[in-house]
Amino acid sequence: MSQWSKVTLAEGLRVSPVGLGAAFFGTKLSEADSLAQLDRYAEAGNLIDTARVYGDWEPGARGRSESIIGRWLASRGNRDRVVISTKGAHPRLERMDAPRVSPEDIRSDLELSLRALGTDYIDLYFLHRDDPARPVGEILECLEALRRAGSLRWYGCSNWRLPRIIEAREYALAHGLSGFVCNQLMWSLAVPDPRRIADKTLVGMDAETYAFHRQTGMAAMAYMSIAGGYFAHLAKGNLREEARLRYDLPINAENYKKLSALSAECGVTPGDLSLLYFASSPFPAVALASFSRTEQLEQCLALLLNRPDVPFDLQRLRPDLYP
Repeated sequence: MSQWSKVTLAEGLRVSPVGLGAAFFGTKLSEADSLAQLDRYAEAGNLIDTARVYGDWEPGARGRSESIIGRWLASRGNRDRVVISTKGAHPRLERMDAPRVSPEDIRSDLELSLRALGTDYIDLYFLHRDDPARPVGEILECLEALRRAGSLRWYGCSNWRLPRIIEAREYALAHGLSGFVCNQLMWSLAVPDPRRIADKTLVGMDAETYAFHRQTGMAAMAYMSIAGGYFAHLAKGNLREEARLRYDLPINAENYKKLSALSAECGVTPGDLSLLYFASSPFPAVALASFSRTEQLEQCLALLLNRPDVPFDLQRLRPDLYP
C-alpha cells in the first residue's frame, strides 16, 4: 500500500485526488450531516467542491450549500487548510435556455459566493456554463481582472464544449493571461446512455476532449465520477432501476466483468476501482464524489489515504477514450 499523493492542477494548486462534492448539502443532507461529512473528510482530504446554484432546486434559502460550508469554515477556523472550488454563471433554473456569462453575471455570482462562504477569495472558480455567443476574450478578461484583484486564485470551466475551451486557451496564450487551469465535466468509468441524461447542457468526456487533455496536460475534474456508485451497487446486487437504465450499455456490462475479476485478484472492490480509474489518468485528474451515507465516505477516506496496487491499466477500460 502506498500513500496516495495530491494532484497538481496548476503551479501552487495541489489537491486531493478525490474531492468532496457538496451538491446535496442542505437538501438531501441536513446541515448537521453535512458538517459531519466536512469534518470527517477534512481529516484526509483538502478539496471541497460546491456551486452557487447548489440547493436552489428546492424552495427556501438560496446558495445553501455554500452557506453551510461558510459556517463550517468560520466555526473550524481552517480556511487556509482547504481548497474551495465553487462555480458561478449558471442559468436561472427556470430559464436554462438563457445564458448568464456576462461580466456582470460573473462578478455578481462571485460576490454572492464570497459572502456565503465567508471568505475573501475562492481558490478555484469555475464558470458553470458557457455562452457561445459571447466573445471568449470578454469572459477571460473579466476572470483575469478578478484574479488580479485577489477575489479568486485560479479559474476554470465547467460544461464547456471543446472548441470553446481551445478558443479560450489560444486567447489566454496570445494575451498573456493565466487562462483556464481545469475543466470540470461529466466523466466516469461507467459510460452513461446519452438518451438518459435529462439536462442536455451537461458536457461529458469524449475522445476528442480526452486527447486534448493528454496533449496539453490541462487538468480535468470529474463530476458524477462514480456514476452514483453504479459498479459498487451492481456488485452488492442493490442497483436502482434509474441507474440500471442510465448505464445499461454493453461496455458497462463488459467492464463489470473485468472489474469483478480484478477485484478478486487484488482485493479492491469494484467501486474503489472506479475511483482509482482517475488516478491512472495520463493527465492530472480529480474525482468528485458525494456521499449519502457515512460508510460510503469512510470507504473513500480509506482509499484516499492508501492507494492499492492494481495490476492493470484501468484507462484501458474506456477504449472509446483511450485507444
